[in-house]
Formats: sequence, C-alpha cells, structure tokens
Amino acid sequence: MRVLCLRRLGTPSRRAGVGLRRRLGLVAGLVAGLVALLPGAARADRSFDLMLSAPAVDAYGLTVVDRAQTPQRFEFGFGAQLGWSYSPLRLTLADAKMTGTPDASFRVVEQQYNIDLGVFLGLTDWLSVAAALPIGVNFYDDNALGSANQEVLPTKPTAMGTVIATGLYAGQPRQNIEISQAGPRDPRLSLKARFYGGQWFEIGLLVEGTLPIGNSTSFLGEKSATLRPRLLAGILLKRVVLALSVGAIVRETNELFDPYRVPDLLRFQVGHELTWGGGLSVKAHRVIGFGLEATGTVPLSGEVVSATALVLGSIYLQPTPKLKLILSGGGGVLKDSPRNADGRVMLGFAYSLSPRAGGLL
Repeated sequence: MRVLCLRRLGTPSRRAGVGLRRRLGLVAGLVAGLVALLPGAARADRSFDLMLSAPAVDAYGLTVVDRAQTPQRFEFGFGAQLGWSYSPLRLTLADAKMTGTPDASFRVVEQQYNIDLGVFLGLTDWLSVAAALPIGVNFYDDNALGSANQEVLPTKPTAMGTVIATGLYAGQPRQNIEISQAGPRDPRLSLKARFYGGQWFEIGLLVEGTLPIGNSTSFLGEKSATLRPRLLAGILLKRVVLALSVGAIVRETNELFDPYRVPDLLRFQVGHELTWGGGLSVKAHRVIGFGLEATGTVPLSGEVVSATALVLGSIYLQPTPKLKLILSGGGGVLKDSPRNADGRVMLGFAYSLSPRAGGLL
C-alpha cells in the first residue's frame, strides 16, 4: 500500500518538474497572447491616438515625465487630468469641395479634450502597478472629414439620385454611422520598478502597455495593442529633481491614404518609434514647485513619418502632503509634424493615502 501511494503522488523532484512545466506553459501562453495582440502592418484609416504624452503613471512623476521613484509598499493613490489640445492633427489632403484637384492643409482634428483617470498601488518599496482610463472628445474640420452619406441631386427631374461618401469616408466600406466625436481612448496598464534609489541618484524601468479598446475609427485609439518600455533615471538635489527617460513604442503600422488620389497616395503613417523625455522640477517652497518638461518621439520605420516634440511649463501645488495639484501649458515645437499640437493645457491632481516622507513634490 505504501508503494502504491508513492506511485500516485510521485517523488518530490518529479512533482517539482511538473509544476515547473506548468509555469513555463503559462508564461508561454501569456507571451503568445501578447504576440497575437501585436500583428503585422495593415492598412488603416483613422486608427491613431493623438495624445502623444500621457500623464505620469503615479503621483511622484512630473506632469508627463515619469520618475524612477515608486510608491512605497501598499501605498494606494489616484489622480485625474483634464487636457486640451489645439490642432493635434494636421494633414495635407485633396480638397473635396474643389473636386479633389488642389491639395490643401486641413486641421483634420481642430481641437481635442481629454480626461485621464488613473490609480496606482505600491506592491513593495521598489515595485508598483498602475492603470489609467482615458476619454477623448474631438472637434473636426467638416470639409476634410466629409460625410458617410451625402445625397447627390439628379441633373434631371426623372433621374435617380445617388448616395456617395465624401472626405475621409470616400473609398471606405458603406456605413451609416458618422465618425464619433467622443469616446474612450486606449486604457493603459503599467508596471514600474526602481532598481536603485540613493541620496543623489535613482534609476528604474517602466513597462507600459495599451489595449485597443478605444474608438479606432475616430482618431481616439490604436488599431492594436502597444508595448511601451522606458528606462528611467533621475538626479536628486535638495530641492531639484532632474528626471530623464528613453524608451520605445512597439505598435502595428497604421496608414491613412488620400481617398481622392488614384493610385492611392499615402498621406500619414505611424509605426514603431523611439521615445524620449526630460523634466526639471524645483521645489520653491513646502507647498509650491515649478517644472519644465519636454517629451518626443523619433520614428523607426515608415515612409511618411515625422518626429514629434512637446515642451511644457508647470506649476505644482501641495496644500497637504497627500495632495498635489498641477497646472501645465505648452505646445509642439516641430511645426511640420502633422500630430504635434500647436498648444496644450492640462489641469490635474494626484492623491495618495500614505505618501512617502516629504509628500508628493
């Protein structure tokens, strides 16, 4: 009977081997799922998220530049940011009202409002997770956008009229729904680790991903999931913090073709990119601080691509150690970039139930 029990249970090493194989199988399944969410390049029309710089993932970052500092163990917090962008997407297109003959520059998205709601949690003193749900509201140039269904009057009273699509709807599959003006953008999930945090220097890694849940037909989301790893570093002085980051965006290539050009003319494209960021914050007083930040992207692939660069100035208020208020403003410095907004304003707050010593500034 004892031998029979041993055969059923197996030796400890054998059970350990089975457990290891199961864990390896689970990891392989997760990797396969991630690969499935990142397919190869495909043609798209409006699958672009125009918000280039998302808010920092937790309360210890600047406005859009993250620090290597993490929340402490079991520290929970949340935040929100309201943002406005002027002219976040400019494209050169054939003018539909001029029979598609001359090219013209259009502010395809004239204005965009964004609301980002986020939460974060410290798992240990050096590891944290965060999640954010963004929502966008777009205001379009009706001439560039056109209409999904436009009635064309007959030239003769007895003739039958036809219904055709115009603007960016031209050449697309038949649809009865116009482009959405408001909707969710792609939610973000983040994992941040601080490898070293000393008196003068800090370094860490932020791995962030987005899920393709946003409205990808209305310039409110990507067509696929994206992976956004970043290396974070910081120089710490008594009242000054210099935060630096460098990383990448791994995504499916999205393309927009001019519907009035034959053969198809590629007007706008977004693919894999390098990302960079830097910010300087100064704690002028216990309750007030100032910051200057810059972020941008550098394309790694594509034919019709361009770099982006955004500069922001910020004021931080900390009325209590648990609460930080942020007001930022600035704009894109590369005027030839189609998706570098001419102006941006952001108002937000971050709150922590149990912040590190010194508060959030």
